[in-house]
Amino acid sequence: MQSANPTGTPSGTVPGAAHGAAHGASHARRLGFGGALRAEWCKVWSVTSTYVLLVLAIVFFAVNSLMMGWLMRFVESQGDGMPLGNEDLWAAVSSGADNVLLIVGILGVMVLTSEFSSSSIITSLTVNPRRTMFMNAKALVLAVVTFLASFVGMLLAWGCAAIMMGSSVSTGNAEMPAAMPWVTLLGIPLAMALGAVMSMGFGALCRSTAGGVLCVVVLFMIVPSMLQMVQLLGEKFTWVVSLNNCLPANALTYFTGVGANSFSNSASAQLSMGATHPFQPSWGWAGLIYLAWAVVVYAAGVIVMDRRDVK
Repeated sequence: MQSANPTGTPSGTVPGAAHGAAHGASHARRLGFGGALRAEWCKVWSVTSTYVLLVLAIVFFAVNSLMMGWLMRFVESQGDGMPLGNEDLWAAVSSGADNVLLIVGILGVMVLTSEFSSSSIITSLTVNPRRTMFMNAKALVLAVVTFLASFVGMLLAWGCAAIMMGSSVSTGNAEMPAAMPWVTLLGIPLAMALGAVMSMGFGALCRSTAGGVLCVVVLFMIVPSMLQMVQLLGEKFTWVVSLNNCLPANALTYFTGVGANSFSNSASAQLSMGATHPFQPSWGWAGLIYLAWAVVVYAAGVIVMDRRDVK
């Protein structure tokens, strides 16, 4: 039987250790959403891959805009195409969205799976055992970081497109939807943030970087490419075209196009439309479809994270 000392702790217990354990347990119970956000903000910037992938996203926005702007200007200079308008300028600015979606998808996977690979997930869930709060805090930080980097990328892409196409843009705003600049500058960064959160859901489902990245590549690139080949088999496979148009990458393409009669949108329509006119969502519906993908995949990841053992 242990005797009590004057401090009120058992004689075989170190008072400092007992106080530290009690303080740690009390801190875990008191940790709110604000504290979880601060912890996730520190963690996301402690990984080198965050910096690398965000810089790549910004660079890809700028480089794609330069290349698309140069291509449009070259075609227009040959005298074979329609005069370039402001809608073409904004289409060039948004031309890198598909490529950057893959980059932020990899970021979304690694933000979560890096904790599993390093076993730091055990410490994270010890400090914050409420897994839904843990996931939501991480997803919110990821979304904010991705949005800010993508917004910077869009501003650089805007400048690059203006440099390449400024002197060639000859038409007014008659053909350009009024929402196109806003969708490009704000809607695309928001879509990138949703894509990163969606991919974080894949990371929660797979719990490995290789598995999560494979899911992202398959859904964003491989499946659309395969379905695009199948649609060449004839009109009986029109439903395949309709399905393909609802996948995240293609929904993002329709959303960023904003229904404008631009050079890039016309080229995309020729590849995806057939004589039977498959389902081709408007830019508003495409945005909702893309949002639905993000919500469903992320929700599935949260449910699995909440119910499965971390080991």
